[in-house]
Amino acid sequence: MDPASKKATKVAAKAAPKAAAKKPAAKSAKKAAPEYAINFLLEGDIEAFPYKDKFEKMARKLLAEEGKEKYVNIVLCTDEFVREMNKNYRGLDKVTDVLSFEWHAEFPGEPEMLGEIYIAREQVKRQAPEYGNTFFAEMKRVIVHGLLHLSGYDHIKAADRKVMRGRECEFLGLDPYKEKD
Repeated sequence: MDPASKKATKVAAKAAPKAAAKKPAAKSAKKAAPEYAINFLLEGDIEAFPYKDKFEKMARKLLAEEGKEKYVNIVLCTDEFVREMNKNYRGLDKVTDVLSFEWHAEFPGEPEMLGEIYIAREQVKRQAPEYGNTFFAEMKRVIVHGLLHLSGYDHIKAADRKVMRGRECEFLGLDPYKEKD
């Protein structure tokens, strides 16, 4: 600890009333924010992550509801980058809107990661009208979709797809999957 910090600590300790130290701390009516980050990253020639503040608030709410308050990286990418990842990790040589990768290892001294989400920006723009969405609403949908994957949901089997889509619709407050299976 540097000398200035030590001095500040001593001053604060002296200023604190003695009686307060003996009393149990009053419970705060508001729960403290968990110590984790939602990191918004960019890949390729993308210059900014749109609506980052709104998406962070939404992501934190969903992760809290799912009991998954851990670090998450959300990466906005080019179609080419996501297509290459889809090919390398899933054996599918095509672009997709969102890929999610859970982390299954912890590294000493590093934050506990839930996983990473990769979003193909141009694919999201192209498909937004298919779901009756604006670009913002479609970004919101794919982020929720990716976070649900990181939270353990899947949609390979019909029964699992029904559960996952139901959770997406519940959280988003709308059904973007009308007439889509």
